[in-house]
Amino acid sequence: MKSIIHRYYLQSRNPSTVAETSQKGRRDDNVTIIPMESIPPEERRPEGNSPAGLNGKKSEMKVALLSDSDGSYSYNSNGHRDRRGSDLEAELARASSSGEIEDLTTRRDLITFFLLGLINNSSFVIFAASAKEIAASSVGLVYLCASIPSFGIRISAPYWFDRVPYKKRMTAATVLMILSFTGVAVAPFQWLQLLGVMFTSAQQGLGEATLLSLCSRYGNRSLTAWSSGTGLAGLFGYAWIIVFKTWMGLPFRLVLLLANVLAAGYVFTFWSMRPPPQIEGNTSLAVSPNEEKPMQPVPASEEVKGDYADTSIVNNEVSDVVRLNLTFEERLKFSLSLWRITVPLIIVYMAEYAAQAGAWAAIGFPTHDATAREKFYEYANWCYQGGVFVSRSSGEIFKPGVDILWSMSIFQCVVLIFFVLDAQHKFWYDYSLLSMAFCTGLLGGAVYVNAFRLIAAGVPPRLKEIAMTAGAVSSDFGTNLGEALGIGLQTYLYRVNSISE
Repeated sequence: MKSIIHRYYLQSRNPSTVAETSQKGRRDDNVTIIPMESIPPEERRPEGNSPAGLNGKKSEMKVALLSDSDGSYSYNSNGHRDRRGSDLEAELARASSSGEIEDLTTRRDLITFFLLGLINNSSFVIFAASAKEIAASSVGLVYLCASIPSFGIRISAPYWFDRVPYKKRMTAATVLMILSFTGVAVAPFQWLQLLGVMFTSAQQGLGEATLLSLCSRYGNRSLTAWSSGTGLAGLFGYAWIIVFKTWMGLPFRLVLLLANVLAAGYVFTFWSMRPPPQIEGNTSLAVSPNEEKPMQPVPASEEVKGDYADTSIVNNEVSDVVRLNLTFEERLKFSLSLWRITVPLIIVYMAEYAAQAGAWAAIGFPTHDATAREKFYEYANWCYQGGVFVSRSSGEIFKPGVDILWSMSIFQCVVLIFFVLDAQHKFWYDYSLLSMAFCTGLLGGAVYVNAFRLIAAGVPPRLKEIAMTAGAVSSDFGTNLGEALGIGLQTYLYRVNSISE
């Protein structure tokens, strides 16, 4: 506080020195340097006044001159920071009304994010396609192991992702992918295989949350490319099992060991990525509370300490992260404020995974034939993944609003109820039922790509990291609910159909 008063006092004694310092936008002593022209005339100290004349202005100056760069804090007359009047809501309102963001995607970015989406989710699908190979009588348990670690990472992501560079996260995801494929392949016991499945869950969750945040910095076309890649991952993962295991007759364990080539492609594609566009305003700025335009930025290489370190670039490579000086409560509040978009994600994922893990595992023609049930389960998942790929690739064509998003998620619940009733009463019971599995994929994929599009378009650039991870948490939460529900549904349908396995 003394340095603020001292600098204010110096203005009358040596205006050129303070003006020069202000134009450079320097910060020292954790204060913001205010250009003299931004101070109202009535608050300026006339030349010749004594320093004592400033005493009456102290409380006003504390409020007027002390501020944080994210505008979330205010100060009382004693100079203590409080939480009154956060400007976060106003910032979100401005972002929501600004319309579509500029798309900086290049052809290289499209290819990169498509491949990353394809590889990132293929590991999960390979294990989903092998669920009956790992635990034939409890497919839902395999799905649950493939989801819980991912959920743990994603739900914590908004509170630490901005502290860890992208490269470190993606390196960890690559190691987890290798551990998962190798672990399940060589594990002598089922519980160790389930542990390997949990490794792939952690990889998929860490990779998806990271890459969703990253592609949002490039634009909507990159997001669509990523979504399309994740959609094709469903078909690719099932094709991997069918080609190597069913057609070529290779042992299941060898099929998984061969999948380690995907980990090599994963890390190579990421390290070949074009550096992300720098987020506007993502440098350390000295800003006057009374001005909308910042002064000259402090070079990104200079470390900014204290409350001003709210947004900073680590470097100009893919490891760049946006640092946020937000408390746990503020991050949680912001994540929950996206509920109109994230709740449909929860609903649609819950319904589709409950259908997969529960109802589809109990359908076969005839029902009591284990081979027939396995065949339908495989074909239904093929059709489902085909629907996901089509709808996730349509992000530039079909752009529904929030109301349609809710309608699609509710209709997915209707489809779930249909499958449960049909598995029990068999009123539509032949392979034409696969068309409904395709529709399940269409609905899930459409909600996915458009939910993240709406999130990316509705928040300020510096908050996209936390916003996209909030969306990723929602999809995982819905997946976990669906798989837990699927275990109960499979047990119930096995009982009513007198299936013992």
